[in-house]
Amino acid sequence: MRKMSFNERTYVATDSLCPPVANQFVFDGEGVLDPYLWRTAVAVASEANPGARLILKGHLAWSRWIDSGNPPRVREIDGSRWDGHGPEGAPVLLEPLPFRESPICEVILVHGPVPRVVFRTHHGVMDGRGTLCWAEDVFRALRKENVMGSTSTLTEVQMAESFQKQFRRAFPVEHIAPTGLPEGDARGVIWKRRSIKGKVPLLLPRCARFAAEEAWRHAEGIVRFAVAVDMRPRRPELRSTGNLTLDLYVEINKNTTPELIADDMAYQLRHGFEGRIKKYDQLVKYIPLRLVRFGAQKMIRDRHRKGRYGLSGIFSNLGRVDLNFFCGGGFSARSFWAVPPATEYFPFFLVLSGYEGGSELVLSVPKNLGSAGRLDDTLECIARKLEQVTR
Repeated sequence: MRKMSFNERTYVATDSLCPPVANQFVFDGEGVLDPYLWRTAVAVASEANPGARLILKGHLAWSRWIDSGNPPRVREIDGSRWDGHGPEGAPVLLEPLPFRESPICEVILVHGPVPRVVFRTHHGVMDGRGTLCWAEDVFRALRKENVMGSTSTLTEVQMAESFQKQFRRAFPVEHIAPTGLPEGDARGVIWKRRSIKGKVPLLLPRCARFAAEEAWRHAEGIVRFAVAVDMRPRRPELRSTGNLTLDLYVEINKNTTPELIADDMAYQLRHGFEGRIKKYDQLVKYIPLRLVRFGAQKMIRDRHRKGRYGLSGIFSNLGRVDLNFFCGGGFSARSFWAVPPATEYFPFFLVLSGYEGGSELVLSVPKNLGSAGRLDDTLECIARKLEQVTR
């Protein structure tokens, strides 16, 4: 059992506005996908990592995540019409994950020309690194190795309070979006994947700079991005599948280089800036979910109407993974990428991942900010600039 944090409460409340608020990690590979072996491995790994079996109980400040005892389900789908570069042909990725009943996490075996495995976890119970922690143990179980497990109940607020006592102020709603102004009233998000061969030095800082340049192509204005930071390195002995991620904030102007962005992030990390939350954030736990949902919906609508946002976007860098580790049961991974959790709160959400020989970019934007080919154009412009500096 663990307490529900204010961030998790927000993820759960907004899930029905723009589902799914889920981590969706995809391993493209080769070989076979044996459902019996996968169901066995998922059950073993989830017994050792009960964070994959949680359901929500209680209300308001008394909300708790409880172990349901039920292993996440393993489903098989036909992926013959899915190319893995967008949501078309994979409607399963649009399905919400229930949070008051199982399964809040699941594994999808995608049969097709390229066999794929998709790990789906509700962001209310796991962050990106937590999802990888669970996935790693599933692959260990597939290889019949000992799983490492995790039973930590630490929340991101408790982690932050262990090294940071200062608060931060909310930013004004003044930021421009990298894809320009919203057009139309379409709801929901769209996403696109772009692969890059080779290694890109300063990948995230370069992406931030190039995204800012895209924003300035549409209008002059203030550009500031959130950067998701996994706080686990502050407790090296800790293994956790939970949400232990908060954000840094990077403002970019016309003279800001990728090197300056990297230096700024390093300075903020040295001083624990990622642990700063807003003074009244935790009051969210006393607000009914329906009111949190209503407030978020109004906020999103107002920001689209004005064309100015609380931030220009958010970046999440999952780092480089060793694909040799993600094999077992007749399947071997050849690439790894992740779909951002669906949200209209941010006008731009870019998830980065890497492996030997390549990097992956997956960009998600609200539909009314990605219309008329703007999603594809923005991602392609960023990717082409990155390809000019690959090694």
